[in-house]
Amino acid sequence: MHLISAAGASPSLVLQLVVSGVVLGSFYALLGMSVSVIYSTTKVFHFAHAFVYTAAAYVALGTASVLGVPIVLAIVIGLIAAVVLGVTIELVVYRSMRRSGASSLGIFLASLGISIAGPNLIQIIFGPDGRNLPVGNPALYTVGTVTFTTWDIVTVVVSWALIGGVLAMRRSRWGLASIAVSANRELSAAVGISPQKIYVYAFAVGSLLIGSAAILFTLNQAATPNMGLQPVLFGFIATFLAGVGNQKTAPLAGFVLGMVVSLSGIWLSQTFQTAVIFGLLFVALIVRPQGIFRKAAV
Repeated sequence: MHLISAAGASPSLVLQLVVSGVVLGSFYALLGMSVSVIYSTTKVFHFAHAFVYTAAAYVALGTASVLGVPIVLAIVIGLIAAVVLGVTIELVVYRSMRRSGASSLGIFLASLGISIAGPNLIQIIFGPDGRNLPVGNPALYTVGTVTFTTWDIVTVVVSWALIGGVLAMRRSRWGLASIAVSANRELSAAVGISPQKIYVYAFAVGSLLIGSAAILFTLNQAATPNMGLQPVLFGFIATFLAGVGNQKTAPLAGFVLGMVVSLSGIWLSQTFQTAVIFGLLFVALIVRPQGIFRKAAV
């Protein structure tokens, strides 16, 4: 996922930036959905998501490169590891803290600590150098003046397929229970819905999504021990732009964010990408602190 920057705004440049924006926006949409699934249900700012993101990539890398496992199976193992790690953090850390009466701030600080300690552990095991999945170079396609790769196509298709699957699951028994817990945890428990089970469900789904994002990133770029912080931060920004707890529109907010960042390449260098993202968040919080979408979703 790369951005093209230039001082001019020729039609070919704009078209290329639009295509790049679709790819980047799809990736950000997946990040936004991943964060929103967990936060809208549990109200936990799960910054340890960054560790889950990194762990998924490195488990896939380790099983493929070190153990020689076929790449498809290695990716599946990486995704399973992401789900297991995310659920374990909920069961061992967050649930224990809730039972002991910890505040939301205390849980957030524990999550932040995991997001720092986890990548350090990965760096101790694998070293600081970047590593690539053994998948070879992607095919490059050119349509007119626009270029894109196989991994760009995979990123768009997989991201929206996963997002669509999660949105469809909202109509299932587990999805409806998640909506109920998100709206009123105490009332849901009173009618027989177990918030604890729904929390595990939310962390499993959110971890699967963030693990998938990590794999998509690692197909295209090298994995590093600190790779998880920025994507998860961008996922939170997409969640805030959509309106906190607005799970249905978090992917759309992420897509808009990616398009704006990409099209900013008409005027700005790629080095200003992060500034554009935080600038957009700053403006949105001033103009529409409730989120850029008027209708909220539970």
